[in-house]
Amino acid sequence: MVVFTWTIASSGPAASRNGLATTMRAVLYEESTSNPKGDRAVGQVTWRVEPTTDASAPPGDVTVRGDVEVPSRNLRMTLSIRRNFDSSLPATHAVQIEFAPSLDFAGGSIKQVMGLLMKSNEAAKGAPIAALAVRVDDRHFLMGLSAVSQDASNNSLLIRSRAWMDIPMVYATQRRAILAVEKDGDVLPLFNAVFLKR
Repeated sequence: MVVFTWTIASSGPAASRNGLATTMRAVLYEESTSNPKGDRAVGQVTWRVEPTTDASAPPGDVTVRGDVEVPSRNLRMTLSIRRNFDSSLPATHAVQIEFAPSLDFAGGSIKQVMGLLMKSNEAAKGAPIAALAVRVDDRHFLMGLSAVSQDASNNSLLIRSRAWMDIPMVYATQRRAILAVEKDGDVLPLFNAVFLKR
């Protein structure tokens, strides 16, 4: 059994040059009844690596973590990606998503996360990652990345080579949204640490 922990460490300032953290762009797109193109809100994501806390992980294993904030929408989210070492779970990697909307968040809460898509730039159409998403509650979601050999190879290539990640979701109000986060070459070594075989 995989044990997931739901903790958020404090986010410090970006320090990409010393490898502690790298801050990049995040954009929230929301359906709008008044704007056919939807609403767009700008935020930021801070990427870092931290020790994996799962008891089944070997010593020295690391987790990639992105802390996202969209101030104008009163929304924060933490995304964690780590390798899976539980043989009973048919997944190469485990993805944890924790939303932290404020009490006045317009969407109410998050009803569903549809998966992950990778794209080359902010405006591009995303290619889906082969994964199964599970809702724990209106703040916590888990994903298992497919362990099928071809899926695992494609997932690794997409995640390491594409500069943006889309997280499509549905609010409790039934409004749909996509949270897009940047992960360009500056953070590639972080993802290589988790996705390249050792």
